[in-house]
Amino acid sequence: MTENQDATVLSQLLGLSAYATISAQARLAKDADQAPKSFEHVAMARMSGQAWRAFEKLQERAEAENIDIIRAIEPYEGILDDLDARTRPTTWWERLTKTYVGVGIFTDALEAIANAVGESELAEAVNDFGHGDWVRERLEPYTADDEQLRARLSLWTRRVGGEALGLVRAFTFTNPALVGQSDPDEVMESLSLAHKERLKAVHLDA
Repeated sequence: MTENQDATVLSQLLGLSAYATISAQARLAKDADQAPKSFEHVAMARMSGQAWRAFEKLQERAEAENIDIIRAIEPYEGILDDLDARTRPTTWWERLTKTYVGVGIFTDALEAIANAVGESELAEAVNDFGHGDWVRERLEPYTADDEQLRARLSLWTRRVGGEALGLVRAFTFTNPALVGQSDPDEVMESLSLAHKERLKAVHLDA
């Protein structure tokens, strides 16, 4: 790639990363607001704060590269709206696992994209703010013992996962510069495998 192309790809990557991070921040804040127990409220609020700090670090990187982070975000505004509209949770467990699946898949995707374009520093900074480990610890005992909950949440997370993976697939195939020399099919296969392992950790079927 030329220097101009590299700068464009970096701007796109920072914009996408920033959008995904503030979306996660908003999602975690909403989960905190809906949490049925105080310790869950506090945990989600703390994770939301971590997401905001991650956004600030992305903003600092953008400023160092003379990139307007707000303008870089604008092309991605609203890309999660359809997914949210089609996967509205009706229970706390559905809300918790929707975030578990969505943040997990999008975190894996951002890491893969950053590595694909040679931004290893950004790739290493990608994380889920502790949400995955917290959900696994919280949910696993319930799904291990409650067959009905396990079956219901398996159906739900398959639906959410299918929507999220479909969104990532469409994005990677329409934005080839953001996967560099990587094979989009191989990227999607790795994301799908990680998704299955994530569900397996809480006894859910992908």
